[in-house]
Amino acid sequence: MVRFKVTVLLLLVCGGMTAQERNKSADSVAIDFFQAIGSFAALYYGHEYEEYPQTTNHPYLIDEKYTNARLSYGKTIYPEVLLRLDLYRNELLVRSGAGYRNIVLFPENVEFAEMHGKHVVYFQKDDLPGCPASGYYILLYSGKYKVLEKISAQLIEKTESGKLERYFQFSTRFYLLKDGVYHPVKSKRGLLKALSPYGKELKKFISTRKLNYKKGTEDFLILTLGEYERLMGVEN
Repeated sequence: MVRFKVTVLLLLVCGGMTAQERNKSADSVAIDFFQAIGSFAALYYGHEYEEYPQTTNHPYLIDEKYTNARLSYGKTIYPEVLLRLDLYRNELLVRSGAGYRNIVLFPENVEFAEMHGKHVVYFQKDDLPGCPASGYYILLYSGKYKVLEKISAQLIEKTESGKLERYFQFSTRFYLLKDGVYHPVKSKRGLLKALSPYGKELKKFISTRKLNYKKGTEDFLILTLGEYERLMGVEN
């Protein structure tokens, strides 16, 4: 298969050239091709994923099926790869083309993954006050100020009438990075307290836009932070 692809590339590139030009072009095409293959193969050096026993639901972001995603891994961009994020084990998985293996990516090599319309990053815990633990987060807002969203899954096991039931329970937390401090955001009131001194202006904005923290937390945070930066005169 690889030889066939290289041959097609050479025929397309080298037609109408002199022998010397063909040799140079052939070398260039071959080098570029095998470099691309080699960098793609780097995705499959992780360990193989261990499947769960039977559960009533799944621990993955949005969908248990793999989704077509854009990945930055080891400072290389992969425009189309099949990914799945395990929220319980905190693992990002890639589906290999050969043998359909489920490979766990090395988190320290993951710069970002764009999947399910979300920007997923591997966040390394730092020394700033209030910093959350290392793991995969959704970078919900990224301007002068940043908001991280952490979705976690917990495996619950219950025995009823002698039958074992396993299922995952989910929780979501938000963290605002502002002025070198991570603020856990648990409510509308908590957010507005962190976004002083524009509480009155933001309350008016929220009312005008009919934003609801509980029913649409992500949109609430994104739009409110955008308005706060506008009030602060932050240039985007």
